[in-house]
Amino acid sequence: MTFLKQESYTRNHRRSGKHIGLLTLSALLALMVLLSACGGTTNTDTGTNSAKKSILTVNQAPKGDNPNNFNPLVNNQTSAYGTQGFLYETLLYTNRYTGKPQGWLADSWTQSDDLKTLTFHIRPNVKWSDGKDFTANDVAFTFNELKTYPDVDLSSLWLNYIQDVTATNDSTVTFHFKTTSTTTLWYIGSQTFIVPQHIWSTISGDPAKYTNTNPVVTGPFVLSKFSAAQITYDKNPKAWTASQDKVDEIRVPAIADNATATLELAKGDLDWLGVAWDPKFDTSYTKKDPAHNHYWFTPSNTVMLYLNTAKAPFNDVNVRKAISDAIDRQELQAKATPYAPPANPTGLVLPAGKAQLTPAYANATFTKDTATAQSLLAQAGYTKGSDGFVHDKSGKKLSMTLIDVTGWNDWVSDTQLIVADLKAIGIDASQSSLSQTAYQTDLQTGNYDAGVSWTDSGPTPYYAYSDLLDSSKTAPIGKVAPTNWERWSDPTTDTLLKQYNSSKDPAVQQRALDGLEKIMVEQLPSIPLSYNPYWYEYTSNHFTGWPAQDNSFAFGYSGNYPDDEYVVLHLTPVK
Repeated sequence: MTFLKQESYTRNHRRSGKHIGLLTLSALLALMVLLSACGGTTNTDTGTNSAKKSILTVNQAPKGDNPNNFNPLVNNQTSAYGTQGFLYETLLYTNRYTGKPQGWLADSWTQSDDLKTLTFHIRPNVKWSDGKDFTANDVAFTFNELKTYPDVDLSSLWLNYIQDVTATNDSTVTFHFKTTSTTTLWYIGSQTFIVPQHIWSTISGDPAKYTNTNPVVTGPFVLSKFSAAQITYDKNPKAWTASQDKVDEIRVPAIADNATATLELAKGDLDWLGVAWDPKFDTSYTKKDPAHNHYWFTPSNTVMLYLNTAKAPFNDVNVRKAISDAIDRQELQAKATPYAPPANPTGLVLPAGKAQLTPAYANATFTKDTATAQSLLAQAGYTKGSDGFVHDKSGKKLSMTLIDVTGWNDWVSDTQLIVADLKAIGIDASQSSLSQTAYQTDLQTGNYDAGVSWTDSGPTPYYAYSDLLDSSKTAPIGKVAPTNWERWSDPTTDTLLKQYNSSKDPAVQQRALDGLEKIMVEQLPSIPLSYNPYWYEYTSNHFTGWPAQDNSFAFGYSGNYPDDEYVVLHLTPVK
């Protein structure tokens, strides 16, 4: 079971990271062992010239038939896997592990001292796959399309940042901003995919509805064959990266569910996969061939217990602290989410954010403390009644409902455990499992008390904090909040976010992060639970050069874009 990213519901696409419910395994394990003994398909083909063809087989995460849509301007749940990265590219590539950008379609860039102008210098001799030159005009055209058609402006760049964009010549494109901003480099340079003006200018109507079934691209691959059952990409001989690319062909088979995907992986029919993993799978995959079969589940974002701070009693910091102190996060990992270790109280994703972690919180941890939780409820004015639950001064019982999604088994289990913890301190907590659509709608519109969900990520902790805490990204109950679902609105928080975004000075930015971390720890606008991992499984039987913990040139999760391209360009076929 796959769940859609935030971009499926709002133009803001930064609420990233894949969450997939863990599977029930009883019958699957025996079948996996049986099928793995049968062997899988080879990853080399021999053509008429007897030359071996290196073939990479990948699945991002099971979601059924492949869509016949290669539009890079829509969210990546709508377009086919590989559209963003394999076919279409960004101006920059940013290593999410280190936060450092490097040139891609642009080979250099400069930002003015007042942070209101950003200029990209286009890499020379880049060609579209139809042989036309790639120029700064393509970049300006792409971003002006986002202005004309807000539905494809997934990062709300024109709403929040861009004043205008102009190609001053074929090799230079300049952005002017409405206000000072250091963070636009990520959204513009590393998260927006450039389309060819000479093709897309002929499209009539909203480009969000364009399926682009004959894509003209700059990326290392071109579309060779499409079927709902399998997409085939061939190496693009005109790509500027062609000399680096040692993969001749990429195959993307359609896979319906996690169980099937895991079986295919165990048989050796997949080289690269991104599904939630249960430790029981280790026997049939990792331990079967430890020299070649691997996974790396580094944290991608922080899973939060969102509390609706726009309504009582969750607007009371003592209630929020009591709820946090009641939760046994070690039990959550042991019983519900085995690959999700407890989060740091700051909410920073570690180890990626270690350099920005305030020293005072370097060793901070959460500890279940029922006695302190009960004391905090007393400070908030609650007393325990004869029914075993706490009541306010008017006699009203403290009740709350925690929402999750039917079928997201790990988070459903998390919620069950948290409900039990809350009842232990006298809160009348209950669980409500909803459809994915209802769950997402309730979080966004504020029609909820509490709910387990993910947070956004980016090259520094600022991006997660901005989407989580910025008051401009929330809304009154009943209106859609793009990302600040807990409806946190605090002038000090907004000032710190502005301080970070208005300065290029690393010391100034760190002071802003220090303040934001303190707010997270002391005020708990949202309650960190655990780390949502990047699900990343791979085999080196056919290719070497994969990212790994000791070679973290990229996160390995196959659903990161344009990181998937960067990973493939590092692969070398096994001879």
